[in-house]
Amino acid sequence: MGVQFPSKACAVDPPILHGRSRNLDLFEAKKYFIDLKGPNPYKLAKGDLSTMKTIQSNRFVKTSLRVLFAALALTVSSAWAAFVTWDLNPDNLDETVNSPSHDFTVDGSTITAHGYDNQNGVGNDHVLFFKNSPSDSDEHGLGLFGTLHNELQVGAGGVPLHFIQLDLSSILAQGFINGRLSVGSVQPGELFNFYGSNTLGTLGILLNATPLGSEVDNQFVAIPDFGTYHFISVVAAALDVLPVAFQAELAPIPEAASLIPVALLAISAALLEIRRRRRAFAH
Repeated sequence: MGVQFPSKACAVDPPILHGRSRNLDLFEAKKYFIDLKGPNPYKLAKGDLSTMKTIQSNRFVKTSLRVLFAALALTVSSAWAAFVTWDLNPDNLDETVNSPSHDFTVDGSTITAHGYDNQNGVGNDHVLFFKNSPSDSDEHGLGLFGTLHNELQVGAGGVPLHFIQLDLSSILAQGFINGRLSVGSVQPGELFNFYGSNTLGTLGILLNATPLGSEVDNQFVAIPDFGTYHFISVVAAALDVLPVAFQAELAPIPEAASLIPVALLAISAALLEIRRRRRAFAH
């Protein structure tokens, strides 16, 4: 049937399709019918597009802000040093290691302990021993299998019979500083020393001026001249002792500290931009 457009509406002339009359059926006529009292479709479309652009822009700014916060967190963590501790008996075992060496890895950083019998400053492999006494927390650490108390011993004249050497080459290359060692099972009258070397299996040079005793039992003691030697050894200087743990500090990145003000400025700018866009959108 033909369509008569009401007075309050406007008909848009449809094109002639394949020779057909302009008097289209009702279904087709609706395609070309615009209610003049209703909202302007063009303005609606334009407004929706503007809103969409605003939303997308805000999402971009928020995403950028998240990235900036993540970058700031990474920068801050890199700007300050952090201590890492390697427990030499992390699983609280009381058994042989079945090897003269063992790797200890914490947060991707590895040190290696080697057990030796001392032969005039040169080491012969000696199987390591995880020592742990549930009834005595001081008897916890890394010793040697088959020695008295499974600990480091000293011979006549204070000459060490054994030594446990830590290979620190890997962590020194990573930038670790301020190395410290904890030695336990140090009763009154028992003493220990630190040695440094750049040759695996060689005892090397005495580092501390005087032997250390029970006053630092089970406490971290700074290793003199840390970083000069890749291999640090612990020996008994009187009776017997037991290495417990090693600790070092990951050096901060100087450039990271200088980036903190830049990151804070970028975050402030992003926050101000979000605030400005919200106000503009509200009006």
